[in-house]
Amino acid sequence: MELQDFHLAPCQGAEFSDVLSLIQLQNSYINKIYKLIYLLNHDLAVATSSEFQEFSVHFNTFAQRQASSEGFGQAIDAVKVYHYVLLEKLLDSQVLAAAEQLEMAAGHLDLIARNPKLRINPQVLLLNQSISLLEENQLKIMENLEALLIGSRQKHLQN
Repeated sequence: MELQDFHLAPCQGAEFSDVLSLIQLQNSYINKIYKLIYLLNHDLAVATSSEFQEFSVHFNTFAQRQASSEGFGQAIDAVKVYHYVLLEKLLDSQVLAAAEQLEMAAGHLDLIARNPKLRINPQVLLLNQSISLLEENQLKIMENLEALLIGSRQKHLQN
């Protein structure tokens, strides 16, 4: 099936607007988490922890892959989606790989939070909470995009 065989059909504005809001919220979380990581890099008790270093590597990889995703880069400035191909790009391999890195980063952060010396650090607590919120947001984005993509495909097949 060729791309020219597809008809342009506007996506439901409110549904896609919700996804855009979640993406913007995600970017806000990422920026706040980077600020916390910066502060924690100055705390030798945390910064020298191998788990914190592993967390930082995976979180940084998550953020880089998320930012390099063609769909997410285009969607932040988009108002409407006219073709489900763009929805598929929003769930491209970079986004899925980013989600895996975020999960691995959260696992390492969980190990840091179990360390009695490190878990009382207020920035570690805040970072742990922020990562949990980011994970929830990432899951909502992916679920909403999958639902939009399925809906878009069904509409296309009916045409």
